[in-house]
Amino acid sequence: MKKTFLNIVYNAVYQIFLVLVPLITVPYLSRVLGPKTYGIYSSVNNTMQFLMVFCTLSISYIGMRTISRTRTYGSPQDLTDAFWGLWYFQGIAGLVTIVLVVSVCTIFRIQYWQEILLMAPFLISAQVDISWFFQGLADFGRVVLKNTAVKLVSVVLILLWVKSPEDLWKYLLIMSISTMIGSFVFWFDIHRYVGRPVKHFYKYQTTIKAIITLLIPQIATQIYTSLDKPILGIFQNSTQVAYYDNSQRISNMILGVITSISLVIMPKMAGESEKEQQVVLKKSLEATVMLGTLFAVIIMANTKQFVPFFFGKKFIPMTPLMFFFTLTIIMIPTGGVFANQFALANRRDKDYAIPVIIGAFLEVGLSAFLDRYYGAAGAMIAILVTEFIVLILRLWIVRDGYDFKYSFQDIPKYFLIAVITLAAGMLIPNVIPSAFFNMAFKSIVMFILYMGLMFAMKLDFNQDIIQLFKKFLKRG
Repeated sequence: MKKTFLNIVYNAVYQIFLVLVPLITVPYLSRVLGPKTYGIYSSVNNTMQFLMVFCTLSISYIGMRTISRTRTYGSPQDLTDAFWGLWYFQGIAGLVTIVLVVSVCTIFRIQYWQEILLMAPFLISAQVDISWFFQGLADFGRVVLKNTAVKLVSVVLILLWVKSPEDLWKYLLIMSISTMIGSFVFWFDIHRYVGRPVKHFYKYQTTIKAIITLLIPQIATQIYTSLDKPILGIFQNSTQVAYYDNSQRISNMILGVITSISLVIMPKMAGESEKEQQVVLKKSLEATVMLGTLFAVIIMANTKQFVPFFFGKKFIPMTPLMFFFTLTIIMIPTGGVFANQFALANRRDKDYAIPVIIGAFLEVGLSAFLDRYYGAAGAMIAILVTEFIVLILRLWIVRDGYDFKYSFQDIPKYFLIAVITLAAGMLIPNVIPSAFFNMAFKSIVMFILYMGLMFAMKLDFNQDIIQLFKKFLKRG
């Protein structure tokens, strides 16, 4: 359990770092590029995120749990067979995807084809990405350190070279090449863990079946998390896309921190007994809901001041979008507890797949109607309705695998605490002239109030928080 906690800390620190980096780059880029050019970047970037799914073939999920089980129950040769045999699928799929994308762009000259070619290194990064191997080994420290170094270099280059909307091509190259380098660096250490390449795929039929089962929901997920921006761009202008994309940006940063819990817990759940899984699931669910509701209400209370301060006055129209998008900070990680930590860890791939497939069809249908008439606001409604339905389906479809009453006994209290904290935060006046310090003051007050209400209600999770502080104090 100690190693699990350290891995959560490692990954959480890295996710926080990923949050801090955009706090530097996004305000700078939103002002330098402007809404129109930033909207073009959003459309192209999310198209590439969709294409990257075909490079990886869900090997990240399959590989993480396979390596975790092999590490526990297999031999060093089994680990070698699993790594190389799984990566072959990824390597071939990536090569085919890259050739097709480059060919289509150069022959048919589709919209933004030059920008797509500049971001082709993203596809190479997905093809060679083997971070799943180290995550399966629970070696998160290695993942964190190397990616942090690459991200820092990219931030420096952005600030030095991107000065106007005409520099969009420089930004695209910096982002794509730095991501590609970040994937390559993992190969420098792989020889320490596995032997020479093998001559065969890993459990070909079983892996192909798992790939097909998981690839469909991966595509479905990308339809309503990445292709929603290009779909909006079909019906509206790039400025509306910029408002929509940036309104999600802060929520997505926070989501990275919270979902890091699922990323670390999944390999652990894969090796636990059913009884132990129930305990881990309950604790993870409470931690996820606590963090989700806490971050959500703090962002909601500060949105009106945050948008002009962070993005600039040109982005003020997206203020209500950002306010309501924070609900995803609660819904997505909560569903992830049952999808990633439970369904995937227990090889219930179909149960993982069904909710997101339904969600994809629902989101496309809603977007086709709402985007046309309501623009970015319609796209926001479509994604919120979709995420809520997906959450309910995730809870329902694996209901036979957990005790609802046991796992959710304290969850309503967290929502009550969140509502009280949000109401208090909205009532706190802006007494400090500086927007930054005013938001900081309000956030601290809301955090103290939230934690105070938690302990006043005597939640079970309070004991875990107390034990955590005791460990830190003891080490100190």
